[in-house]
Amino acid sequence: MIVLPLFTALVAGFLHALEPDHMAAVTTFVSRRPRPAQALGFGVRWGVGHSGAILGVGLVLILLDVRMPGTLAQGLEFGVGAMLLGLGLWLLWTLLHERAHALAHGADGVEHAHHHHHGHAHGGSLWVGLAHGLAGSAPLVALLPVTLIRNPWLAAGYLLFFGVGTTVAMATYALLAGALFQQTGRRLPRLAGTLRAATALGSAALGVFWMFGAVRG
Repeated sequence: MIVLPLFTALVAGFLHALEPDHMAAVTTFVSRRPRPAQALGFGVRWGVGHSGAILGVGLVLILLDVRMPGTLAQGLEFGVGAMLLGLGLWLLWTLLHERAHALAHGADGVEHAHHHHHGHAHGGSLWVGLAHGLAGSAPLVALLPVTLIRNPWLAAGYLLFFGVGTTVAMATYALLAGALFQQTGRRLPRLAGTLRAATALGSAALGVFWMFGAVRG
């Protein structure tokens, strides 16, 4: 029955997107640009990048009937950890930079600092999603089932539906996270700053955890 594996892929992709490392990475982007359209853009770009990586690798597995070496997977997981650490430090530096502007120039300085760096983040979530698609649990929940499906068209469909589920889930999460940051920023600015700082520290800590786990194998 064709519907069952495709529906399974859709659900698996949706749940896979909501893993802690994925949410931490997207949250670092959303916390800086929480408006609905911007937050949605981050979520969609992450999902497209992740889906593109899964689809590309999966098609290679289908065509060549090969598997990703364990050492390569371990190296990619370490890279994801380093990326999460870098994102956390990047957000933390941004917060300190904005704080320095606020102290030196008042509210106008905060607004200036808030907008000065946003242009560099537009394509970042796409590449972060691409990296996530090559590491972590993605090979297990997306690529392993593909190796068990004999019909190549059904296998490709599985990858496509997995990507759709992943993108929808992350877009939804990004919208909700953006709404949280936007509302707290308007009503409770200090709490918003605390949430952003917690996001930065959480992302950095999760990155260190991933790097340690990759080294230990």
